[in-house]
Amino acid sequence: MLVVAACSDDESSPVTGPLTDGGAATDDGGGMVMPGDDTGVPPDPGATCGVAGAAPGLSTQSIMSGGSKRTYQLFLPPTYDGHKSFPLVFVFHGDGGTGANIRGAFGLEAASAGGAVLVYPDGEGTTWQIDGAAGVTKDVAFIDDLAADLVKTHCGVASRIFAVGFSKGAYFVDQYACLGKTKLAGVVAHSGGGPFGVAGLATKYDNNGNLACPGPSIPAMQIIGGNDDVPEAQKARDYWQRVNGCKTTSAAAAPAPCVTYDGCMAGLPEIYCEVPGLGHQIW
Repeated sequence: MLVVAACSDDESSPVTGPLTDGGAATDDGGGMVMPGDDTGVPPDPGATCGVAGAAPGLSTQSIMSGGSKRTYQLFLPPTYDGHKSFPLVFVFHGDGGTGANIRGAFGLEAASAGGAVLVYPDGEGTTWQIDGAAGVTKDVAFIDDLAADLVKTHCGVASRIFAVGFSKGAYFVDQYACLGKTKLAGVVAHSGGGPFGVAGLATKYDNNGNLACPGPSIPAMQIIGGNDDVPEAQKARDYWQRVNGCKTTSAAAAPAPCVTYDGCMAGLPEIYCEVPGLGHQIW
């Protein structure tokens, strides 16, 4: 099982709560276990699914999207050989950050134990556009283009694409889940909110004021500090709780103080972690 973890102090701090290789969260960590096989389905023997000569490890890459050159950091696990397929995990930095910053903060390469391709996109101007139609459309298209490219060129599994974000990156994760063309297998929003409607895009509200997104229901997790000054995580919880068919009741989930909501549709958990004493930081 692939575990998407959120375990650090801020975007530049070392990881303090890693996960075990077997996928179980340690007592001091935080995580979300997603359904499915974390290595995907390998191609036929002898077939290739990646570009020739792609070496395992970290590299800085770029792609043209919407007429602009967009950059990202790409980590290929040690077992990458161009034949075996992997899930893709996109990790989004906060406002003023970069892909390189958030890479060090989350430490997902160790947590995934060689079981995933990690992608750290750079927002233009070190930010992500979340509330203006033109900017949101451009950033969403960038991730759609990048996901499609990595599936074709670096052995990504189209049905096993995850998104994790901190702060402004967490807002973008939820907006992308709402508006992106790429179906995600799960999202983790850390210290952020959303999704919310954007004028001029395919979002709307029903008569009860509930947001309707074109994107599908997916497994979701929110992490927020009790002393954080970003209250919108509760709104994100309420959105995924509703669209995933969950009840308002919940049960304790490891690690404490997380809860998982009752009655969600099969394979569509909603997990919420409000951490006492934590500020606007990565848990």
